[in-house]
Amino acid sequence: MATSSLFEDVALLKQALAAVVRALRESLGFTQENLAHAASRTYLSRIENADSNPTIEKFAELAEALGLSPVSLMALVVSTRDETSATDVLAIATEELGALELKVSADDIKAHLAGMTILKRPPARPADVVKLRKVLECKDAGLSKAETARRLGISRSTVGFLWERSAPTES
Repeated sequence: MATSSLFEDVALLKQALAAVVRALRESLGFTQENLAHAASRTYLSRIENADSNPTIEKFAELAEALGLSPVSLMALVVSTRDETSATDVLAIATEELGALELKVSADDIKAHLAGMTILKRPPARPADVVKLRKVLECKDAGLSKAETARRLGISRSTVGFLWERSAPTES
């Protein structure tokens, strides 16, 4: 079976994760209770029965409890789903990452972080520049948000959204 997109079939991915976690746990001689520091016995049972998906944090904790990196555990899961070897999965991932490095650098990714905390994005909703300028003119004239909304015939929420923004500079 050819390697498919990682998230193409979540149901099969969940089944593969269940099989891999159960097989690793049993082969390594762990009980569900032995892995309680990574996940409760009940939660681990739900993962092993493909009834639950772990969060990325729980996935990493589970991988560590099984003596693996999260990348190795995911490679085993994808290889199980795709009926191929984990080495083949990792080779494809290496090729994909090599191609991606030509488009996205580590610095591009780090630009979105302050240490290891994600930076907040600026509001994505574009402002109507004409409406924005009218709101800012009313603000500069000393009108309140409510007065501005009445004068311009727009909602108070729109005025509130535009109130703290600045008008774009003309190029």
